[in-house]
Amino acid sequence: MYRSQQSRHAPAASGMEDAGERKELALQQAEDALWKIPRSLEGIKRKDFNPVQLALQMMDTSSLGKSYDEFHESYERLNTSLDGIVDEYYAGFNDSILTFSGLQERIQDASGSVNGVKGGLQRVRRMILEERGSLDQLYAKSTQLGAIVAILKRLEEAKRVREELATYTKEKRFLTAAGKLVEDMQFVFDPQLTPIEALSGLRQQLEADKAELLQRIIDELHSHIYLKSPYCERRMGDDDIRPGRQRIRRARKARRTESDDEGSPEADSFAYVEMLLESLATLESTSTALQEIKSAISRELSRLIDGVVAEVEERNRALLSKAGAGEADSEVLHDFARILFARLEAVLEYHEYVLDVAGHGGERYSLTSPQTPHTRASLAYTLSDVWEAAKTEVLALLRDYLVTDDTQVGADAAHGAGMRDLFHMERGNVGGMVEALYAQVETQFQDLTTSAPDRKRELTAPAVIDEYADAQNSLQHKLLAAPDMEHAPELLGMALEFTRRVAPMLSGTSGMSGVTSAGLSPTGLSPAVRRSVGGDISPTNPLPTDADEFLQSFFTKTFLTHAEAQAARQFDLVTSASDAFETDPNTRFGGRPVFRSAAALVPLLHRFGSLLNSLGKFRGANWGILLELASRYYDMCLTLFRDTVRSPEGQTYLSVRWAESLDMMQLFDRRMRLGVRDADAQREIRQEEALKTDRSLNPYELIFDVKRLAVIAQLHHTLEWLLVQLDRVAADRAHVLRQHEGAAGAALLKRHEADRVRVVGRFQSLAVQCVMVLRIEVRVHCMHYLDLAVREGDYCLDRDAVEPEPYIHALNADISAIEEKLASCLPPSKLALVFAGISVLMAHILTTNTRHIREFNRAGNAKMLRNILALQQNLSNIALPEEGGLDAARKFYELYDLGVDGILRHIAEHGAEFSFDVYRRMVGFVYSGSGQGAALSEGRANSLMEASQSDQYEAHIRQLQKLVEKPAIPPRS
Repeated sequence: MYRSQQSRHAPAASGMEDAGERKELALQQAEDALWKIPRSLEGIKRKDFNPVQLALQMMDTSSLGKSYDEFHESYERLNTSLDGIVDEYYAGFNDSILTFSGLQERIQDASGSVNGVKGGLQRVRRMILEERGSLDQLYAKSTQLGAIVAILKRLEEAKRVREELATYTKEKRFLTAAGKLVEDMQFVFDPQLTPIEALSGLRQQLEADKAELLQRIIDELHSHIYLKSPYCERRMGDDDIRPGRQRIRRARKARRTESDDEGSPEADSFAYVEMLLESLATLESTSTALQEIKSAISRELSRLIDGVVAEVEERNRALLSKAGAGEADSEVLHDFARILFARLEAVLEYHEYVLDVAGHGGERYSLTSPQTPHTRASLAYTLSDVWEAAKTEVLALLRDYLVTDDTQVGADAAHGAGMRDLFHMERGNVGGMVEALYAQVETQFQDLTTSAPDRKRELTAPAVIDEYADAQNSLQHKLLAAPDMEHAPELLGMALEFTRRVAPMLSGTSGMSGVTSAGLSPTGLSPAVRRSVGGDISPTNPLPTDADEFLQSFFTKTFLTHAEAQAARQFDLVTSASDAFETDPNTRFGGRPVFRSAAALVPLLHRFGSLLNSLGKFRGANWGILLELASRYYDMCLTLFRDTVRSPEGQTYLSVRWAESLDMMQLFDRRMRLGVRDADAQREIRQEEALKTDRSLNPYELIFDVKRLAVIAQLHHTLEWLLVQLDRVAADRAHVLRQHEGAAGAALLKRHEADRVRVVGRFQSLAVQCVMVLRIEVRVHCMHYLDLAVREGDYCLDRDAVEPEPYIHALNADISAIEEKLASCLPPSKLALVFAGISVLMAHILTTNTRHIREFNRAGNAKMLRNILALQQNLSNIALPEEGGLDAARKFYELYDLGVDGILRHIAEHGAEFSFDVYRRMVGFVYSGSGQGAALSEGRANSLMEASQSDQYEAHIRQLQKLVEKPAIPPRS
């Protein structure tokens, strides 16, 4: 109506605005006309203007007269502007006359109506004052008939309640529907109307309507609690606004009622849930509804998860088409877990809200008993029931995505909560076990029927309800990705974050104390809102604050056990191959390949190390998996080493026994730490002579199979590479442990360091033993061949030998073959460590073993020099470090040609380079030479016996002893 009046008055208003503009224009034109009057006619503007004078001046034709044309022009302009003003204001005056006439007519009509009403009132007054006895009876009968009509109308309204309820429920006005239904039921079930049998059908109809309305309300509650309604908070994982804060904000604004025309009642989801609970309280069916909600928890959670799966599948259809793609699976699972845990958190918050509102139902008043408040409701379930069902689903999903069926291992019994194992048969009293389980189910069912009066019924026979069926079915969900342990950081991390977000809710600590920041008092607010803004309400059933304990238990007893089993299975696949301890050309360390098994093991260690390090928030000795893998591989390497250094007859080779000597270990450790020293080289030779004793080495004590030496070298190189990789894995683990704070973090780091030292120490010890065995083996090869060359060689010849001793050829070939094989397995630094000092050892053997030479002459000396030259050439050909050790042996045998006097002069000039015994044997070689006659003049004897008896020999020996014991004289510059 307002709009029609506005549209009707719009033209009038527009006309008034135009009239005003025209008046303003007329006045403006008059002012302009005045301004345009010439200066010569300015006098006409004055009040004392004399028109006669102006007329006489216009009649004057001289220059002092006024212009008549100017006067006439000004006059016309003024006259025109005055006509415009008169025309405009005359129209307004005319309108005022018409308005006054209309108003006068209305006043006259109103005066006539007042006079008519006055006459009617006077007639009514006269009629009332007259006495009539029949009116009392008519009034009583009218009242009775009115009551009957009201009852009939009320019954007609009650019959139409189903249509009204349908309208209310369609409009989501459940509180109005509940109030209407309760009001009609109060009327129909009134004791005064009980005798009327005709109302029995109506009563049954109302009972059915109540049951239907109750079910509709429960369905609506499920729709919002489990996020089915488009109006509820369907979280996508990026909303950190908790419902408690939203309720606080709602409490600070005026509360909406169902009579509001703005939007749907479901627009404010929590207010709508509260309205539904008020409707249940109005129907006095809160306990029944809560029992229904409890029984549907597992089923609805399962449907919620199925819905999330379908939603994620639809959102990521392109990624899911890339089956088996690791990044695609990870992205899809991240999306799934993000949405799922956000939805589960929202479900828990809705349940918390429902229990909070239902638990404080005493602050509402029932329509059936408006004067008596309800007592505090006895809740049919608690938040712990919802949490247990949620844990069951979370654990089931973690198992589905992290544990593969072929390696699934048993978990502890604590994980059986929710994972009902009713049909798991074990040996023993199976019948008794099943009977006990069903007895528990029957007891729960009896408690359920007792708590629901409307559904209570007698059990005529033992009834069994398989409540476990829903729990089992709820665990069967479509998988978005194949099970893989690599999903653990994503899923377990998000699950742990989820449990820590809901922990305050479960422990009842999410409320605040005092008054809100806005100064709003909790009084007069709904119970759930009061609980959000005030801390005076204690939780009905507080839960432990460690809500993530089930995840910790799953991680320790299920995931880690499965990870260990899968790691062991992959380890067996890696190490059980026939080529496990053959070299892998694609994996090199220092330019040399390593074992295939190690090349496959290290990625396994890094994979599990990275996986477990990414799960550092979980408590548990997850380092044990890597320790177990490393220990098992060490055992295999140790077995390989022992098999390699054991002869076919089962005897351990000589080099291994020598390598276990404590003195040899200390010398080798000094060599590795300090490098090559002459004193250490001589100590090593003396220690080897002590271990060898004065005997020839047997061939079966040495490793002549170069492949065995190559295996040992390859094992050492692989162990060195593994040590580097283990240090990296351990460093990553230590970095994660350093992020833990407090005494627990320090203890974990200390334990980790002890484990690292223990494992690395075992690998390092075996690696050192390998290179020690190689070094000693090369040296005993030199001892073996050179000892044979000295003991069995012929050094008393008739003519100069063309070739060196055959044992020297054999030694050179052996050393070359070993060096060639080891060079492909060891880096230059380790190869030099193996062969370092062998020239010094060769020189020592060639000089000290002269006691085993039976006969010696000049040609034999030349042969010995040829032996030394052949050894030097071979060592230089195999590119070993220059040591010059054989130069000492060459100088020693060159003394033979100097004679005894020359030997003594050399010692006197250059000092003693060898021991007294060595020089004495060389002097003996000179005296035992084959020369005769002229040889005597040179200090030679025909036989050793004669030389020993000669005074000259004794004199030479005494002089030699003095020179050797005398301190060395530095050579002249």
